[in-house]
Amino acid sequence: MELGLKDKVVLCMASAAGLGKGIATELAREGAKVMICTAEPFKDQLYATRDEIEKETGNRPETFLCDVNSAEDIQKLVDHTVETLGDIYALVNMCPGPKPGSFDSFDDAAWEGAFNMCLLSYIRTIRACLPSMRRLGSGRILNSTSSSVKDCLDNLILSNTMRMGVVGMSKTLSSELGKDNILINVIGPGRIGTARITNLNTVRAEKAGITVEEYEKEDLKKFPLGRYGTIEEYGRLAAFLCSEANSYISGQTILLDGGMTRAY
Repeated sequence: MELGLKDKVVLCMASAAGLGKGIATELAREGAKVMICTAEPFKDQLYATRDEIEKETGNRPETFLCDVNSAEDIQKLVDHTVETLGDIYALVNMCPGPKPGSFDSFDDAAWEGAFNMCLLSYIRTIRACLPSMRRLGSGRILNSTSSSVKDCLDNLILSNTMRMGVVGMSKTLSSELGKDNILINVIGPGRIGTARITNLNTVRAEKAGITVEEYEKEDLKKFPLGRYGTIEEYGRLAAFLCSEANSYISGQTILLDGGMTRAY
């Protein structure tokens, strides 16, 4: 299938590692002009990812340092992307996952931090990118969340709450942006083999009083495919939804979870 992404400008947030890196890699493979970014403390990882993507795809992404919690950084990133690569056709919103924990373990500062990172950063980046997409006469917005938007996950109250806000915003925007030929969708990973899942599994194993290996062996019994997903699989889903091949899917929430989620 021809995705029509060659020379399209795509901004990938929080893309130095994990799911964001997987998405950026697949977009680069399709010939898009990709901007990847991360916060200052992870700049070495960002540059290493740039080189790895170029080696794998033959397409070198551009890089920029951006803290998703900073409105100023986000605007500078969008401005730099437009100045360097051209108007933005597709935006992939990503952010690090908030801390695991129960309701009683978080104070106002933790709630405000999760809101800023997992919801407000998405709002700010969309707002900054819309003028560029409107100049082009079309665009794609993809908001990465979690399978928790369909199936509430234990010990992840910050994520469960903020991710649902992203779904509500995206559904509303699909109606508002249709006249601009801008499609917006939400994708959510189930268990994908990333450092985030390793960390969460470590917490869950400690809580259960077993080893991580024992926990994962039992955990995988619940998966129809018997394995965790890969960042490459997540990246291919994202690339399609960001592409011209997707011309009529908007306002939807799609999970990549191997059939794990039982909710309709």
